[in-house]
Amino acid sequence: MKVSLLIVIVLIALIGSYVWISYSHLSPSVQTKRAMLDRELMKQGYEPNYFLLSGYRPPWLNRLMPLSAKKSVHQQGLAIDLFVMDIDGNDRFDDADLRIITSALDRLDKRNPTVKGGVGLYHRPFRRMVHFDVSGTRRRWDN
Repeated sequence: MKVSLLIVIVLIALIGSYVWISYSHLSPSVQTKRAMLDRELMKQGYEPNYFLLSGYRPPWLNRLMPLSAKKSVHQQGLAIDLFVMDIDGNDRFDDADLRIITSALDRLDKRNPTVKGGVGLYHRPFRRMVHFDVSGTRRRWDN
């Protein structure tokens, strides 16, 4: 019993450390874009039903991520990965939820050049993950 409690405490500490590292160094512009995304979704009648999976990554942590690019903009705090849930309110997650998010991000990039950046989907191994950034360069991918 004491060993399993210790394991739980260590896991909570590791998760807490990751969350602190990930979100403590996000740029104001990427935080603004996330807030704009929420408003855009609500304006369209959708719920911003997602949670932030990853944000800033120091280089050592970026190297541990299986899908990360060597020069990932996460290392400058300019990117966020979202874990998407039911956006359209049909009580399930499907590809329509991803299309709603990516379309909203595309509209934001077109209307607001100061937050323009990449938008990417990762179908394997994280089908529900959407990446967006404020790198200033419009890039799109669908892996």
